[in-house]
Amino acid sequence: MNLGWWDILAAGFSGGIGVKLLDYVYTEYKRRSEASKSAKELVNRHIDPILKAADEIVGKIRSLAQSDFGEVLRSTGKKESLDSLMPYLEVLFLFAQFWSRIQILRMESIYLNLGSDKTGKRLLMFIRALEATRTRLIDRGWQRGIGEALIEHNGTGFRAISYYEFTKKYLSSEEFRTWIKPLMSILNRINHTKERQRFLVYGVILHALINTLDEKHLLSRDRPGWANKLNVKSQKELRFRIFRIYLPFVKSPERYYEAGRK
Repeated sequence: MNLGWWDILAAGFSGGIGVKLLDYVYTEYKRRSEASKSAKELVNRHIDPILKAADEIVGKIRSLAQSDFGEVLRSTGKKESLDSLMPYLEVLFLFAQFWSRIQILRMESIYLNLGSDKTGKRLLMFIRALEATRTRLIDRGWQRGIGEALIEHNGTGFRAISYYEFTKKYLSSEEFRTWIKPLMSILNRINHTKERQRFLVYGVILHALINTLDEKHLLSRDRPGWANKLNVKSQKELRFRIFRIYLPFVKSPERYYEAGRK
């Protein structure tokens, strides 16, 4: 069969384009696979401490909800006595510790797309729900500042300071207390229904995070919720905004806001 110059050139051109296209597709696939693998490894490394920190908050909020925050209300929150400060310090530390874990993940994932991993994507969606304007306890800037105030570099990576270190720093450093002050201010107003409900709703989202990302409860306790402590406004907020818009993948969301559900 005789081929003209145009046929030969066309075949060579299309063959070259095809090879380059296949090479590009393979390179891009390899790059994305490696990025996805790196994201998965990073999420796996951080998910344990994040879940454990969230679990501590959920346990504390459930305890406070059962007593209608009596433990905090009975405390003065003044510096004269460590005993009077302790109920506040424990709550402050648990939230600060959780935020520090989130900040460490942010710092170490700056060049990675955590959303390429299924667990990472869901974790990011939970974080967005927790940091939404009508959900967050304090402004994002203060929250991140509090989280970073607990972070130290240990030579090989980052670590969050212990409860003892936190307490010592809180009692001795005016600058450190200044960063913690926005959260402390909310605790000082916990006798107000609005502030109390904010804590309860925040805790519900963390509770759902734990039940979703640690479904078998290998790292956390399987605790009942506190839907009976939520007012109608909080129940609607969770039902129509949080679980419908931010967290549509959460299983049986009604158990978190409907009293009597398990």
